[in-house]
Amino acid sequence: MAVGLYPECRGYQPERTKGGADPGPRSHRWITVGPAGVAPVAAGASLAGSALPPSVTMALPRTLLVIVGDELLGGFTTDANGALAARLLFEAGYPVCRIEVVGDTVDDIVATLRRGIDDPVVTRVIVSGGIGPTPDDRTHEAVAAALGRHLVEDPDALRHISAVVARMHAAGWVASPAPTAANRRMARMAAGGRILENRRGMAPPLALELSPAPAGGGAARSPAPWERWLFVLPGVPREFQAILEEVVIPEYFASSRGPAVVEVRHPGAIEADFAEPMRRLEQEFPDVTVGSYPQQPGRDLLIRLRGEDPARVEAAAVRLGELRADG
Repeated sequence: MAVGLYPECRGYQPERTKGGADPGPRSHRWITVGPAGVAPVAAGASLAGSALPPSVTMALPRTLLVIVGDELLGGFTTDANGALAARLLFEAGYPVCRIEVVGDTVDDIVATLRRGIDDPVVTRVIVSGGIGPTPDDRTHEAVAAALGRHLVEDPDALRHISAVVARMHAAGWVASPAPTAANRRMARMAAGGRILENRRGMAPPLALELSPAPAGGGAARSPAPWERWLFVLPGVPREFQAILEEVVIPEYFASSRGPAVVEVRHPGAIEADFAEPMRRLEQEFPDVTVGSYPQQPGRDLLIRLRGEDPARVEAAAVRLGELRADG
C-alpha cells in the first residue's frame, strides 16, 4: 500500500528524488506504509489532530460553474465542460464550489447568476453555453439582466465575428464576407466587459468585473484572487477548453495555489469499516476533507484527503492509518 502526495498547484517545486533528479512540477511523492496503515513521520510519534496545528492561511477563492443548455437537461448531450473546468480550476487554486446546470430560459439563468453573485464565497463565475446565433441562445441577455447592465453590440466582439466571417468567405464556405444578422446577434452582450480571444470559433467570450478585491484581502497573497469576475464562454467543448486553458486561467486565475491531495488505495477493503475512523478524523482535522471511493472494476477502496496545507493533509493520512489500526 502507498500514499501519494499530489501537490496540485502551478509552479510547485517538489523534493528531488533520492538520486538527485528533479521529477518535475507534477510529480508525486510516495510514502510506503505497512499493513497497519501509513507509517508515522517519526518513529512512535502520534499524529492526532492536536499534534500539528491547523493551517492559518486564508481560505481559497471559490468558483461557480453555470452550464447552460436545454439539451443537457433533456439528456441529449453529456456535459464535458464542467468536469474539465473543475479539474483545471482545482489545480489553479480556485476550486469549484458548485456546478449548476440550467436550461435556455432567461429567468432561470438570471436566478442562478444572482445566487452566485450574492454568495460572498464565490469570487469567479464561469458561464458556459447559450451564446450562439440562434433564438434559443439567451445567455448574454440573461447576464445583462442579472447584472443590471444594458445589452449592447460590442464593437470588439463584432470585429472578431467579422474577421471570422471574412475568412469563411475566402475559403468558400459562405456567400458573403459581411456578417449576417444572426452572426451580429452574437456581438450583443452586457455592456462594460472585455472581449477575450477565441481562436477556435466565432462566438466572442466575455469577461466582466463584478467588484475589486476588498481592502486588506490578505498581506501574504496577491489581491487578484479576491477580485470578483464573471466569464461568459462558448459551450462548444473544443472552444471552451482552449479559451479556459489559453486565456481565462493564465490571465484571471493566477496568484493562488492548488490544494494538496493524498490518496490511499486499500485492496479488498470494506467501505463501512472506514466510517468510524473517518468520522474521528473529521473531528481532529477539520481543515482536511476526506472521502471514500470504491473502485470499479475490482474491490479496491480509494481514500482521498485534500486540504490547503500539505503537511496537515499528510498528517491526516497518517492519523487515518492509526485510527483504522486502533479499530
